[in-house]
Amino acid sequence: MVMMASVPAQAAPQVDGYVWANSPSVASYVASGYERNSTDGTVQITRSSRGVYQVRFTGMAVSGGVAHARPYGVGNTGICTVSSWSPSGSDELVGVRCFDASGVPADSLFTASFTNRTTSTGSLAYLWANDPAARTPYVPSSAYSYDSTGGTSRIYKQSTGLYMMYLGAVDAHYPVTQDNGVYEITAYGINPVRCEVYGENDEWPTPIAVLCVDAKGTPVDARFSVTYAHGVSLLGTTGARANAYLRHGWPTPTTFWAAGYWGPGGAPTISRYGTGQYAVSFPGLSIGYGHATAGSRGDPLTYCHVAYWGSNYVRVACYHNVTNALIDSDFTVSLTV
Repeated sequence: MVMMASVPAQAAPQVDGYVWANSPSVASYVASGYERNSTDGTVQITRSSRGVYQVRFTGMAVSGGVAHARPYGVGNTGICTVSSWSPSGSDELVGVRCFDASGVPADSLFTASFTNRTTSTGSLAYLWANDPAARTPYVPSSAYSYDSTGGTSRIYKQSTGLYMMYLGAVDAHYPVTQDNGVYEITAYGINPVRCEVYGENDEWPTPIAVLCVDAKGTPVDARFSVTYAHGVSLLGTTGARANAYLRHGWPTPTTFWAAGYWGPGGAPTISRYGTGQYAVSFPGLSIGYGHATAGSRGDPLTYCHVAYWGSNYVRVACYHNVTNALIDSDFTVSLTV
């Protein structure tokens, strides 16, 4: 009998990718310019029906990880969700559903991303909150969650549409620099739902509230994916990047300041162009193409999207989640290669 040596299990490759889907009515196209595939493959977007898309990251097939999608564009009051993500052969597929402000399926510009990266630099946490009804804290599936501190994330439903979560990566920076990190949250499923960071309690461990609402702004139970990054990008990468958490005064919404930030040139510059419209410029940053994302933070009545971005700035617009009118709001924003 010939004895065969045991073969150690191979760790899954670490991959990341993003795309700006800029042709919402085209049946199928390969993105060019504002896309990334860490395996040097293509990123293809396929539209199967109104508002229904599939993003194919060729050569990036892995199990687990986390995916996000957000509407994009000036005046875009739509909704985009992630409906699925999974490997298919050698490719990673991310399903995206988009709707207009009333919740009807609609073609839309959007950005999307996927990563399964871990990191030894900075702090990174992500999870898929897959039990929208759990009233007691539960631990998300380890296949779809990660925390660079080695801690265990927990999440539970507090009331309809309102969830509380605990992330070790946030607690690691309490009470001084946790605001320097950024969040990205995406509702999961085929229904028109928005999820945003409601706020954080000033205590340790830090409860982080997530609020999900339907197209009418009514709280609704939902599954969602969430990522928190501090010192690395939301993809877990360490290339050129910057982020900020912007807050405004009460009752003077025209006064904005950076409550937390990271950037190669120091504090960002915030310009308010009108109600709910901002430009955040990051000194010392200069990237080609890249990926930007933004979201409301701390206000249950608002949602925020990226209007557009350049080599060192991001234009952000925030809207009322009932009327869809422009409104001032606290928000987070990030820009990365």
